Amino acid sequence: MGFVAKRSIDLPLSELMDLEFHLMDTRPGVKLEAFIADLLERWLTIEKERLAVLRNGSGLRGYQWKNVFLPEGTNLRTSYHHTTEFSKVIGDRILSDDGSSLTPSLFANRHAKGRNAWRFIWFRFPGEEYWVRAADCRADSDKLLQRRTGRILQFDPE
Repeated sequence: MGFVAKRSIDLPLSELMDLEFHLMDTRPGVKLEAFIADLLERWLTIEKERLAVLRNGSGLRGYQWKNVFLPEGTNLRTSYHHTTEFSKVIGDRILSDDGSSLTPSLFANRHAKGRNAWRFIWFRFPGEEYWVRAADCRADSDKLLQRRTGRILQFDPE
């Protein structure tokens, strides 16, 4: 590998040592500098993707599910026993891996019946790294609306 220009930055020593000890316990052989460079590269890729979605306006398309808006590019995940399935918001529809259009309830109940989709579906929004449970998104949305309007909302389980 050729020359790579580098620049040093000042970071709190206690946090760097904590990270280094954590890496020694969980990922032996991984060097601190390489880990931080990889972490920074992954974060920057995700952040650029998120900003591109916002700038291009493609975030305006998506699927509205009750009080939760799923922007285009949102991934959905559900599992039943040892089977995990994924789908994605494309345009204004939720499409499964086989291309069929689904509602959240149909997606959650493909292999079982009577499952509450809010409890069994997880989201990963565009540009985000972590999965969030649908029920938690709904609760957060309700709290935000309640703060804005000052009204208590009725809970609809489905």
